[in-house]
Amino acid sequence: MSWELLGSDQIIKTTEFSDFVNTEMIIPKELISFFGSAGERLAIIYQNREYPSYLETEGGNAKLKWSKVLIRKLGEAFPEYESWFRGDQAVAKTPRLEMTKANDVFSLRLIMENEEDNIEDTKKSDPLMTAPPPTTGLQELLLKWIVGYPNYYPRDFRFSFKDVISEEIPKVIESFNGIQSGHYQVLGFAGDNQWAEIPWVKVLDKQIDSIYSEDLYLAYILAMDSCKLYLAIVYGEEGVGVRSLSEKASEYRKKIVTGKYQTNHQEILLANASLVSGIVCYREYTETEMPEDAVLAAEFEDFRKMYECCLAPDQGTDNAAVSGEPIAAIIKELDDRVENKALEEIPEPPEIFIQERTAEQQEPASEPIPAEIVTVIFDNTIEEKPGEEKLREESLIAENPIETEAVPEEPKARHQEHLGAEIQKHEDLKITAEIQTEMAAAAAEADIVQADAQAQEVSGQSFIRYPAKNEYLPPYLQLVQAKMGNKGYYYPAELIKAYYLSIKSKPFVMIKGRVGSGKTSFPRLFAEAIGASSENGRFKRLLVGKNWADDSHLMGHLDSRGHFIPGPIMLMLKAAKEYPDKPHFFLLDEMDQSPAADYLRLLLEGINGSKEPFLNREDFGADITAFREYGSLNFPDNLYIIATINEGPDRFPVDSRVIDSGNVIPMPVVEIGVFPDYGSPVGDSDWENNAFKIHSQAKGLPEILERLMRLLNEVQQLLIAYDCPMGYRGKNEILAFGINSGAEGLFNEQEVIDLAILQRILPALECDEKIGAKVYQDLACLGLDEGLREKYLNQPVMRFISRYEALLKAAAIPCPRSGTALLKQLKSQYQKYQ
Repeated sequence: MSWELLGSDQIIKTTEFSDFVNTEMIIPKELISFFGSAGERLAIIYQNREYPSYLETEGGNAKLKWSKVLIRKLGEAFPEYESWFRGDQAVAKTPRLEMTKANDVFSLRLIMENEEDNIEDTKKSDPLMTAPPPTTGLQELLLKWIVGYPNYYPRDFRFSFKDVISEEIPKVIESFNGIQSGHYQVLGFAGDNQWAEIPWVKVLDKQIDSIYSEDLYLAYILAMDSCKLYLAIVYGEEGVGVRSLSEKASEYRKKIVTGKYQTNHQEILLANASLVSGIVCYREYTETEMPEDAVLAAEFEDFRKMYECCLAPDQGTDNAAVSGEPIAAIIKELDDRVENKALEEIPEPPEIFIQERTAEQQEPASEPIPAEIVTVIFDNTIEEKPGEEKLREESLIAENPIETEAVPEEPKARHQEHLGAEIQKHEDLKITAEIQTEMAAAAAEADIVQADAQAQEVSGQSFIRYPAKNEYLPPYLQLVQAKMGNKGYYYPAELIKAYYLSIKSKPFVMIKGRVGSGKTSFPRLFAEAIGASSENGRFKRLLVGKNWADDSHLMGHLDSRGHFIPGPIMLMLKAAKEYPDKPHFFLLDEMDQSPAADYLRLLLEGINGSKEPFLNREDFGADITAFREYGSLNFPDNLYIIATINEGPDRFPVDSRVIDSGNVIPMPVVEIGVFPDYGSPVGDSDWENNAFKIHSQAKGLPEILERLMRLLNEVQQLLIAYDCPMGYRGKNEILAFGINSGAEGLFNEQEVIDLAILQRILPALECDEKIGAKVYQDLACLGLDEGLREKYLNQPVMRFISRYEALLKAAAIPCPRSGTALLKQLKSQYQKYQ
């Protein structure tokens, strides 16, 4: 027998030829309990490295499956295995595999004929130094990482692709001359039981005796869009806020000369805000811009030297020139740093306050501006007759009386500019028709000259580029997207994230879109992807009828014999009560077919926090049985109400009380094209209800909340100026949306505010007939530099629209999602007065 159980924690197997070529071996039935249960992941440690393995049952046999890299390692330790097993060798001298179990970890050892020599080999600090050089270059492996990871991300974690990150890339790095000193530790991480959101390959200096040595490291990190790979020096102390991490990274940055490498972490696309804040400097690689192996090795050596400079107590002059820049350029950079020391001590502004850069604002700096800049050339040929523009301006101002003061009307007279000016006599205001015509022409000419001057100031300016989309999805939501895609529907990542976060912040979400846009299918497919379907009673669709006047269609009614007939919401409330750990979804399809405020009156009370039973004793008449069954039902915390709203004229306007009770998510335009092949996604398809509960213990929440409050207060002050401020409900639900987003790394704070304007503030404003163009213009300019904002707001409406549209197309607007909707609203109001 090739297997021998030495004790409850130790087992030995005499090797066979197949053990050095196959990635699986059959386990005798009597020894299965030593390894655990079928389907479990096992941690196999060989030569101080972990190799994930799995115990599975196939065809009645238990099999231990492990990594191809581990097989290769065993072959390197016993290179003559092929000739050995083909010959006639004594079984006693055949190498054996020893497994010792401790705390669910299995230590593997290959025991050779001369065991003492083998022990010495396993104790070497760097066994890979004597191994043959890697056959695959770093360029090929990094490209494989970038291209392959998004394809494997929603699939079974057991695919051997993870070995590229955890084994193959570290092996190449360990072959570099600068790493072969033996005091570096190279680790690769692609996940534990599922694919990691942020996979990395990390290099640590083990000899540095410092409290920061383990917090500072050199790493390759994959961006959240899987299109970029960063080589970076990172400071990542656990339990430290993003501001402190950024300050510490800035301190390290002063100890090195970065030269051609980037230092502004605000351009890095990673889901973890703490990780981004701790980046000292970095180099970005893409699939189309990946250097040859020699260049990659040289750049890695640059970063290794900078990493050692960061760890050194003081900056050594002999280690300064690590970036490949000429010495003269490095000396000049050092001189510039001394001259601009005061500027360097000023902390970098948070990411959410990136502003438009104009020529007069740019200052010389020792480091290049890392932000992506776009130049916008405006079309100044858009003109209209001054009289028409003036009439439209007056009409729009009439729509917004907050902007005007009550002034007595005088025929053919101009209003006084100053409120304290003396009121002239009526006869003094009389002017001839000729003079009046000349004055009007002069005023119109002056307006045109002033507008042209303003246009010259803004034409051709440079702006920071703001991405219009955030396509990152964590594994659990990427799995949802894959399951939807396999049913023939492709929904963008932003829609999935916005819907998910909206549910977490409030159990009522409205989806607005055109007929056929997929607004009914989307919530159904999302529910099915997480285990809630009409078959198991956890998803229910109700088509709202024409002219519903009360809530009896939802809650129930008494029939002609006095029996209570429960409505569909009562049945769903009962099901949710019976399974409190599972989420339940109730879809009100075409909510605007009837006045929503009339038939949703009771349900809205529950949505907005009331825990009182929906129905009273008298609602059940003499039906005692129904009262006992349904009389105590209130709104549970595992029920989520989804409503769809059509865009079009044949509908009832949705009351402001309904709009204020949840997020209104606009459905994107249906995309036509070849969609991704998701394969057979594997993962948790039966979510618990706690997946929709608000995070309260995630790291960095105080910093996230502080930045959100600062941005939200800016929006609130703007709305107060137009007498349409947010209430407590809206503010708290926007904060809940943002806190969950920050805790899970789905959107940054600026994007949260952008979505808040789109999904909460703008729908509420559209319900208020008093709101005019000015408030939409002001909101559209949110986040722009104060001076530019003032210039834009003082321009005629048509000129504002044309320039704002150019900025949107160039991705130069800080809030592009709401900006697009606000521009549409402005155009609609402007065309109304043509």
